[in-house]
Amino acid sequence: MSYFSRRTRRTIKPIFFYILTFWFGIAPLTFAQEVPMQYDMDEHSHSDLELGFSVGYARLEEEKEDALNLHLHIMKRLSDHGIQQYISVGAGIETILSTENHVGAMLSLAIHPTERLVISFSQGLEWANHEGDWESNLASHIEASYLFEATDFHYGPVIGYSKASDKQHYTIGLHFGVPLY
Repeated sequence: MSYFSRRTRRTIKPIFFYILTFWFGIAPLTFAQEVPMQYDMDEHSHSDLELGFSVGYARLEEEKEDALNLHLHIMKRLSDHGIQQYISVGAGIETILSTENHVGAMLSLAIHPTERLVISFSQGLEWANHEGDWESNLASHIEASYLFEATDFHYGPVIGYSKASDKQHYTIGLHFGVPLY
């Protein structure tokens, strides 16, 4: 007996095939660039705005279902100097394509403790379609990304957890970010 249903395996396999193909196709280009030995946030320039997208796997605990997760956000770094260079604010939307689709809209606060690690906290609303009826709940979301820099974008693995009043889900996937200057 498999943990995933046959339908879920047929859906997830091609998604992860494309993610892994992209990952291994882009990673050699990124690692070929010269990487500094130390990271100094004051010397590293950042775009004020980032448009981010992630795709991955979601585990809906209450429904005992696995599904495709899509997430889109726009984040603005507060400053290029001082403590504010470690903080971004923004907004995002998320959808989980399952038998009972889920959609979320949230406001986010992101902390950048290192050059590559981003931890974001989001609060918003989640809507779920249960047998034709859309229910809404307040939802909290926490997410961590580890980023690799390419010339005009960054990418990396992302994990997340979301909790509404009576539901929760876990996500894992691949994040892509594009600076908007």
